[in-house]
Amino acid sequence: MKMLWTICCVCMICFFSLAAYVQINDPDGPLWMAIYGLPAVLTFLQVSFFKFKSHWMISRLMWLHTAVCFLGALYISYGLLITKDTSNYGNLRWYEKEEGREMGGLVFVVLWLMLCQFHDRSMSGAWLSAFCIPVVVSPVCLWLYTYYDEAYREKLPDHCKQAL
Repeated sequence: MKMLWTICCVCMICFFSLAAYVQINDPDGPLWMAIYGLPAVLTFLQVSFFKFKSHWMISRLMWLHTAVCFLGALYISYGLLITKDTSNYGNLRWYEKEEGREMGGLVFVVLWLMLCQFHDRSMSGAWLSAFCIPVVVSPVCLWLYTYYDEAYREKLPDHCKQAL
């Protein structure tokens, strides 16, 4: 199971690094670069250096970043519910708005950092596979969907169309 965890960590390091890189076009890019870059760095430290796994500073920084991202996701979701666009038969299409995609990114950060915090303590191999693999595979699938769906890409703002 250690090999599975290492592979998942490497995938998420690549994903968060790429997510930070594509924020270069975004008007508020530096904020999102920090939000996505910090989990990449923390995951790299956790995988690369065994002594950093249980270091109190890394753990506290993970918890702090998790809490900030969780509160940010709540704030954005509240804003989406207040200004919801129900023009499509009452469905809230949050993924078509930039705020909704930002909320989705924050949720992935929260889920991944929670997995990083709990993987050593209480997760057996089956639980790790059940939670880790969907968290790793889903952002990649969503990114591929965004990349290959022409109709969806037409709805994106200009700074999102120029990214990768």
